[in-house]
Amino acid sequence: MRLITIAALITILPACSTITAISGGSVLQVGPERSLRMPSQAARVARDGDIIEIDAGEYLNDFTTWHQNDLTIRGIGGMAHLRANKMIPNGKAIWITQGNNTVIENIEFSGARVRGTNGSGIRHQGGNLTLRNTYFHHNEFSVLSGRNIAAHIDVRRSRFWHQRRPTRWSHGIYIGEAGRLTLIGNHFLGTDTGHHIKSRARQNYILYNRIEDIPDGNASRSIDLSNCGLSYVVGNDLHQGAAARNLNIIGYGMEGCEGRSKREKQLYVAHNTLINESHNSTFVWTQSGGHALVMNNLLYGSATILRGPGEEMNNLLLPVQSNPGWHLPLGSPAIDAAVALPAEYPSMTPTREFQPPIGWLTRRQTQDIGSREAPKPD
Repeated sequence: MRLITIAALITILPACSTITAISGGSVLQVGPERSLRMPSQAARVARDGDIIEIDAGEYLNDFTTWHQNDLTIRGIGGMAHLRANKMIPNGKAIWITQGNNTVIENIEFSGARVRGTNGSGIRHQGGNLTLRNTYFHHNEFSVLSGRNIAAHIDVRRSRFWHQRRPTRWSHGIYIGEAGRLTLIGNHFLGTDTGHHIKSRARQNYILYNRIEDIPDGNASRSIDLSNCGLSYVVGNDLHQGAAARNLNIIGYGMEGCEGRSKREKQLYVAHNTLINESHNSTFVWTQSGGHALVMNNLLYGSATILRGPGEEMNNLLLPVQSNPGWHLPLGSPAIDAAVALPAEYPSMTPTREFQPPIGWLTRRQTQDIGSREAPKPD
């Protein structure tokens, strides 16, 4: 039940109202100098289709649930920082999102923890969710999502740094059985013990991200696609540190793929660059009926390229000592060494490169092996 309607609220606000009517919804403005001082206050009065604009700054221990559909929630003038420094009383997250078609951008989440040790910046229990330019750090989890096979979760230009639980493993991001997960231009760093990316989605597009361990870090897999799913892993910068807890970098079907169609048991891994400081690792490991096609990847260090069902073609393995960083040096054997990717799988062809700190650049060609093209003479 709404305790107060938008119309009623407008009548009691001062002349510089924090609510502006727009076509299809209203703009609700949040900030220390606004009538709505905290995001939780906006959550109580928002309607479907509204835009929530949150002034940059810190909002301490402000926990809420967003029930509405078609919301856009964004920081204005910089990032709005939702910070927790105590146990979250709802037992789940700083924000719980339950609506469909929720867009969140320019928001920072940190410090999420609950008694059950699975506190997250966002617990997503709704339909489609889009995250743009978000920053999750020093939470038990960043994003946890439930089971909704109709949901599409799309994350771009975001950071997932140093998720950690005190006594159990964490994951950089953990997506339940969604319909589709898309990750483009994101940076994953310093996940504690667990996987940087763990997804049970039926489709996964993991494109042009940087996924890396920290010195002496103890993360597990870079990417764990636990229950298969039609999946494309293309154009990523990957780093596995010497202290990694798992000797395979990409795991596919490691927890079973029951109920998945033949199409949903296909993994395509192309034009990634892996810097591997661990020993005797496996780059791609498929199980449970999953099948992988692994092509045009550049690997520095000792590794088995593929273990389990699948095909490997035209991958280049070089000594870790020759690692020049993410860019190809002049004279690299990876230059002009890529082979044409199958035309029937257009999502395998890279069109971009990760651009730090987050985001991407257009990739001009696909002639080089690995995640990026070397500069070509004019």
